[in-house]
Amino acid sequence: MAAKITDARKAPFFYMVTFEIAPEDEREFNEIYDTEHIPNIMKVDGVLGILRFRDAAPNDKGWLVYSALYLLAQADLPDTQQWKAASDLGRWAPVMRPRLKSRQRRLGPVVAADFGRTPGGSSR
Repeated sequence: MAAKITDARKAPFFYMVTFEIAPEDEREFNEIYDTEHIPNIMKVDGVLGILRFRDAAPNDKGWLVYSALYLLAQADLPDTQQWKAASDLGRWAPVMRPRLKSRQRRLGPVVAADFGRTPGGSSR
């Protein structure tokens, strides 16, 4: 049996989701994502870390573009019942999903990572 991975710096897989949202939905999108969605997804076994990003400028339609990078211990996590149940908790599914202008997903292996030096002096 393989050792359980618990360190996000050693995540073998990533899952990236990119959303386009209307500017008027930004405040509520961030509030729900940060206070409900991320904590719920972090409870899924095998989710090692989550980073969120926003593009510096709106796209050509005026929509804001946000991305979330999930660091995963196994590639199939987004398709599991545990993930789907966590994703449906709170206001994310009923309030935000219908207001997303688009959603793109990417999933694959992490091929290289460098998180710099840790306090102990080693890198990944």
